[in-house]
Amino acid sequence: MRKIDCDMDPFRKIFVHEICMCLMLGQILVRLAISSQAYGWMAAFAAVLGVYGVLIHRGRTRLEPLTNRLRLVWNMVAMNFAFTSIKYVVPALGLTSRDAALAAIDRVLVGGDLSVWAQQLYSRPLTEIMSLGYMLFIVFLFFCFFHYGIRADLPKLLAFCSGLFVLYAFGITGYTLVPAHGPLVYFADELTTPVRGYLFAWLNGVMVAAGSSGWDVFPSLHVGVGLYMLLFFRRFDRAVWRVYLVPFLFLVLSTIYLRYHYFIDLVCGAGLSLACFYACLGFSVRSVPAEVAFSKIK
Repeated sequence: MRKIDCDMDPFRKIFVHEICMCLMLGQILVRLAISSQAYGWMAAFAAVLGVYGVLIHRGRTRLEPLTNRLRLVWNMVAMNFAFTSIKYVVPALGLTSRDAALAAIDRVLVGGDLSVWAQQLYSRPLTEIMSLGYMLFIVFLFFCFFHYGIRADLPKLLAFCSGLFVLYAFGITGYTLVPAHGPLVYFADELTTPVRGYLFAWLNGVMVAAGSSGWDVFPSLHVGVGLYMLLFFRRFDRAVWRVYLVPFLFLVLSTIYLRYHYFIDLVCGAGLSLACFYACLGFSVRSVPAEVAFSKIK
């Protein structure tokens, strides 16, 4: 794709995703200040918000491409910080599991828990496929962070960030309002068939153990962010979309098969993703000349 000169005037604005991310970080900070003595985490959240504020201010006033690239990339840092903190923030806030409520909704929607039902399908080869599908989400996500964060033109990076980080802001807020462990823990007594595979199953288990916050169930950001990337690739990078389509389908199925999510998590994650993509991408298109920044890649 040809390199373009970005009109910096749209960066005079404060973007919707910046408002949402700051509100997400801020509400966690305020709740920690009110209900806990987690002073270290309060200081960390204040520092992340402070850097965010400085980058937004300098980006709007100086209108330098590098400063505004850092301004957009900081969303990735702030999101990863907030996500990993949930493991500690939820207990610090004194919150309790909402698994029972989510499982009750699933009983209304699908008659029970799909992970319990899926036990009849289990096999080692299928577990390998599902584990690989689940892991590839992280591969594509960090590909996006690197490719769009470092190599893409600023309008395209803005388009990528505009809806994605609204989605993350709502999703991480959901983790602090509806904390849950998922079917793997809640239905442990009913999940009597072990999920066993080979190499990818083992690697996925290591990845989940290292990266999960333990409360990251509702809504499903694996499905939400995965769908957002699918829509974004289809709109802007059709070659990547063709490669990503099948892994995305296995990603969705794997969240149930591997016992990580309730069905309602998937529904809300997908719905939130669609709203964020179409509403926020539309805002970005209105902010930057479409004939320059948002022409569809064939």
